[in-house]
Amino acid sequence: MDTLLPEDVLVEVLRRLSPRSLAALRCVCKGLRAIIDDRRLLRADLLPHSLGGIFINFNALKVSEFFYPLVGPATISGNLTSCVDDHCNGLVLLDDGCVVNPATRQWARLPLLPTLRANQMRAFYKAGVKYLVFDPSVAPHYEVFLIPHIPHKTELGPVSEQSQWPTSTFILYVYSSRTGHWEERPFTREGGDSAGTVAHHMLHATHGEKHYGVYLRGALYVHCQNHFFYKISPSTGKYRVIRPPVGIGNSRKRPELHLGKSENEVRCASVDWPYKLRVWALDESAGGRHEWALKHCVDLSHVMQRHDHLQQVDDPWFLEDANYNDCSSGDYDDEAPEEEENRWSSVYVTFLGFHPFKDVVFLSDTLTGGMAYHFDSSRVQYLGKVYPRGYREGYDDYMGIEAFIEASFPFTPCWMGELSEKRLI
Repeated sequence: MDTLLPEDVLVEVLRRLSPRSLAALRCVCKGLRAIIDDRRLLRADLLPHSLGGIFINFNALKVSEFFYPLVGPATISGNLTSCVDDHCNGLVLLDDGCVVNPATRQWARLPLLPTLRANQMRAFYKAGVKYLVFDPSVAPHYEVFLIPHIPHKTELGPVSEQSQWPTSTFILYVYSSRTGHWEERPFTREGGDSAGTVAHHMLHATHGEKHYGVYLRGALYVHCQNHFFYKISPSTGKYRVIRPPVGIGNSRKRPELHLGKSENEVRCASVDWPYKLRVWALDESAGGRHEWALKHCVDLSHVMQRHDHLQQVDDPWFLEDANYNDCSSGDYDDEAPEEEENRWSSVYVTFLGFHPFKDVVFLSDTLTGGMAYHFDSSRVQYLGKVYPRGYREGYDDYMGIEAFIEASFPFTPCWMGELSEKRLI
């Protein structure tokens, strides 16, 4: 890079800039990126390099709960206004249309979508799912992608059930914080066939699928309908269909899959009834093919049999209990013992997420406990109570609403960047 200033002088000038400005300058040219990285001007402690906790959505509760270690990164605000729909590198997307940084307590509201296409695909966008894309080490801006889904059969309109899905040219709605607007972007399919016909997807539809997303190495990976996945490359305008892992068939009894990232890999996990935990890593090295490689297969039944005697972590985790006022009505004992003689036999395991930087997964059991399973040592640690006080008893017994975890998002705090609103959440 040609410069009128000696490098040492330029470095002193750059040191005076905010992290957001430095992140933007890294995108200008390779020379500036090299100086900023070599001199470590962009503080690593401001980037999402640690696990701050897990946001958890519970059925029928209006606000996400925050489950976090009492000793860890600087204080994070889990006091949100609604439920988390997605998380990416320190930003969370809420179901009320806000993008929030819980570390800096700043937020911005997304503008309304433009009038949806008044054509045959309109219902597909309305049934779609939004995903955040944000990498503060590359740029201070974020994007939100709306991925269309196949709607209910009654809403297909003129679309033929024999149509291939997704289409060869996939039109996505994308919001950019740089421009402040939504726009349509076409993505061209590469690397093979579609995921099947519209009719095939409707025939094998599974209720309650969790459509998580992962942004890694400049690509967005999303879990779509019927356990297919898409890899979307914003820089090239291409997308690819990735088939489910081997053994995840078309049966309606297919296990639930949880997409995430860990140790710089895209991974997915399932917990088969009752206690079989499987983890796959996405292999993208085989001549352009994208295949799931089984990484771990563990029988957790021995853990469940002795879950009352699990090792407590030195630094226990805490649930913020943001929904306490909604769960606290009713005359019941939150600590009442189970009446079943063999209560562990009724325990089921819920997958909470991957540790972003370790070969560890987070789990929850029916009896309210959060656990960490370490694959390298087969060690299980009890973290703490993961359900809000009064939730299971109040909703199951008094309101007739089933108590369960709908979604969960491991959170990596980021103290960089500024959202449009300064107001604290």
